[in-house]
Amino acid sequence: MKTADKIEIELIDIIKIQNWYMDIFYQEDDDYPNYRIIAQKNKYIQRILNKISENKEVQNEIYDTIIHKTWNNEDQTFKPICDGLRALGYKIINNN
Repeated sequence: MKTADKIEIELIDIIKIQNWYMDIFYQEDDDYPNYRIIAQKNKYIQRILNKISENKEVQNEIYDTIIHKTWNNEDQTFKPICDGLRALGYKIINNN
């Protein structure tokens, strides 16, 4: 059994990680990136990943899925992220 089979990820956490990743991307693309902002956003991301799992491999797998399967332009949803995480065995929950 994969470790991911028992891990639940809240949809709001996926959205936060994706938003902070995009903020980091924009900061790094700037002529004069503010590395204090980048470091702070990376800390936010790491805090959420730590909440999901302490296993670094699992954290990397989740983060890589979020940053590489970000957005579906056809229906304007985060569906590729959620589908990618579900394909790896994670359960996405929406507590709203």
